[in-house]
Amino acid sequence: MHSHELSRDAARAAPRARPLPGSHAAATMNIRPDRMITPDNVLALQRFAGNAAVARSLEGERHRHDEGCGHAPAVQRSAVHEVLRSGGTPLSGPLRAEMEARLGADFSDVRIHSGLTAQRSAEEIGARAYTSGSHVVIGTGGTDKHTLAHELTHVIQQRQGPVSGTDNGSGLRVSDPGDRFERAAEDNARRVMAGPVPVHTEQ
Repeated sequence: MHSHELSRDAARAAPRARPLPGSHAAATMNIRPDRMITPDNVLALQRFAGNAAVARSLEGERHRHDEGCGHAPAVQRSAVHEVLRSGGTPLSGPLRAEMEARLGADFSDVRIHSGLTAQRSAEEIGARAYTSGSHVVIGTGGTDKHTLAHELTHVIQQRQGPVSGTDNGSGLRVSDPGDRFERAAEDNARRVMAGPVPVHTEQ
């Protein structure tokens, strides 16, 4: 998987509230975890679910996962996997024709993923866009033709065989901006986008 880097600040995701295991009472009573729990809410919850459930709920509110807590936070499903399992859409006719002419390759099998889930997945890995096989995922700020040419160069690279990448700790192999594949993709995108669209004549 190859990516265009975003700034570290832009790549950080906001923490998400998650329901406590086994606590359906909070949802049933419409007590949201992003709001302050008032004494009246606690009393109502005690009447509804009992003291033990309230104690577990309040402890969960105070608990912060860290290295010393003895257990790991709940696993968050990666938006990257979700996006790559979706179908995507083919490159539009005129854009596909332009990129095929510029890069000298057939992109009929390429699928573009865009929208909120695609943007979220790109943010997860700190990218404006990324490529996995014939899937190009467009994140925030990745809709320009230069970025598309860069990512389509990665499609070509990956067709030719494995490319380098480093496990980011969640099972995804992400390229480093300084590796040879990234440098080659950026140089190629800069080169092919510098001039007009090549005109191919039929022979």
